[in-house]
Amino acid sequence: MRVDRITTNDFEKIVPKKPLLILPVGATEAHGVHLPLGTDTFQAEFVANAISEKMENVLVAPTLPYGNHSSLKDVPGTINITFDTLRSVIIDILESFIDHGIKRILVISGHAGTSHMAAITEACRDIVSEYNVKVMFVSDYYIGSSEFVYDGDGHGGMLETSRMLAIHPDMVKKERPKGKFISADGMILRDASACIPDGIVGDTGKASSETGKRMNDHLVDTLIKMIREDLK
Repeated sequence: MRVDRITTNDFEKIVPKKPLLILPVGATEAHGVHLPLGTDTFQAEFVANAISEKMENVLVAPTLPYGNHSSLKDVPGTINITFDTLRSVIIDILESFIDHGIKRILVISGHAGTSHMAAITEACRDIVSEYNVKVMFVSDYYIGSSEFVYDGDGHGGMLETSRMLAIHPDMVKKERPKGKFISADGMILRDASACIPDGIVGDTGKASSETGKRMNDHLVDTLIKMIREDLK
């Protein structure tokens, strides 16, 4: 059930049932010539909605469509918010839900950048330290990558292209580019996009909606199992 599609009275009636609140966090970031800037947002939102359809007593908050970026920060279309801003926004959102009685929270991030993940992790730790609530934070990208392993695949690559072909095929362009990751070998770069010179990592020519559906189903089923085990 989407929070933004119910009324105040509906929300008040649901809270005493101790619902799980899912906050999807996406990003607006360059994903090559073939995928939309909202790829990370659409993936996280899809997973959250799918969980709510398969489980009872679940609320899905409006998706946060911005994140913190480093490697592709300066690529046209990428919208960056700072580490501190992201951390503060997550805290503010979660505190608002907690003030209204929410006790169980799952934060799902479609973007998996290092600083982005660290900012949300810090926010969730602060929330758990301050309030008597249960909070789980995961990246659907990492869960999917752990099961569907393809050498050299990464940002905007075969897996993400496959997932988008299954979620929003109308948004995926016909081009199927290839790209590689170039390690900085410990160097701190002024322009980290040099590590992803092609804007993507992997061979998108191998992408398919069938692979995307299998991956999406795996993500949803895995998260439902985690919820039942740890967010009771």
